[in-house]
Amino acid sequence: MAEGFHIPDSLSIYGNEDIAKDVLSRIWGKRGIFTCTVGNTLTSTIPGVSDAGDTPELTLFTGPADAELLSCGRTLCMKGIPINPGGIPTPATLTMAALELSDMPCFIVNGGCKIMPQVPYIEMGGEYGDMITTGHAVKNVREVFEKAKILGRNLARGHDFLVVSESVAGGTTTALAVMMAMGVIKENLVSSSSPKNPKELKTNLVMEGFKAAGIEVGSLAHDPLKAIECVGDPMMPVNVGMIIGAAESIPVIVGGGTQMSAVIACAYELEPSIKGNVIHGTTRWLVKDAASNVCKMNDSITNDIPLVYVNMDYSESPYEGLQAYEWGYIKEGVGCGGSSVAAIASSAGKVDCDILLKKVHEIYEGILGVQPK
Repeated sequence: MAEGFHIPDSLSIYGNEDIAKDVLSRIWGKRGIFTCTVGNTLTSTIPGVSDAGDTPELTLFTGPADAELLSCGRTLCMKGIPINPGGIPTPATLTMAALELSDMPCFIVNGGCKIMPQVPYIEMGGEYGDMITTGHAVKNVREVFEKAKILGRNLARGHDFLVVSESVAGGTTTALAVMMAMGVIKENLVSSSSPKNPKELKTNLVMEGFKAAGIEVGSLAHDPLKAIECVGDPMMPVNVGMIIGAAESIPVIVGGGTQMSAVIACAYELEPSIKGNVIHGTTRWLVKDAASNVCKMNDSITNDIPLVYVNMDYSESPYEGLQAYEWGYIKEGVGCGGSSVAAIASSAGKVDCDILLKKVHEIYEGILGVQPK
């Protein structure tokens, strides 16, 4: 079906190009559905771990506030919008643009929050995550995973494809921990919302968590759910289950950065048959990030779940907060890459990066009440 299918300039592929083109061709001009799983891990409150909030304590509000932005265009659990300490806005601004342009329905899924979003959400029965240094970071993982498979199957009914995404501050640290526990990677390749990726801190926390859990690098190669229990976060079992459940019948875009690489690794280990029906939708900012390596992680998991990334460029934006994405800040989150890939595909290429950027500016100006300098 993908024979002769042309990839527009707004998108690029890393990995198995045949699978990427096949999946894109099957969703081209079709109707998708978007989900964002939010959760909290107390790992994000460790100073230096996450810049997804103006202070370590405010990182607990980031996921719920992002959910509120996607659902009703404003935050309810906090004032303003989630920003990092440099004043750079949440990537949800790009996600909102993609959802508006594609008219995709958006459902918030609660993986386990300490701060609850004040909008309707699908409750999975999970609890917020403890620090990974405890060695027992997430409860009810297997129960939530089984529920999420059911949710994925149900969301697949009546829709042509599903976008699965997340907003969990501190999630690159838990992703690193789970992938190292599985032996998918043996070094720190995950990204950071800051250009100064605190790799040493994250790695030290992971090893502290391993010691507390009594596990080693690679010792949970075939038990990803146990890895999540020990050193993961509550978003993971939800998204792993949804991907497996939905991919039985429709294509799935896994939207996100290196956090979602861990989710893909878990899903693929549990159900290798998802390959051919799943792509990892992300951004140019992440793929080109010199301080992480999502491509190397992709190769370590499987070449058959390719990266499809959107070539967004904020360098000409009149707003410094958006220009900062070109300087190594943020890069991904809240499914901004996956939703953008979906918007381009569902519009059969009528939506492109220029149209997305124009809409991001409209949303940014509307939320902050600002005008370009």
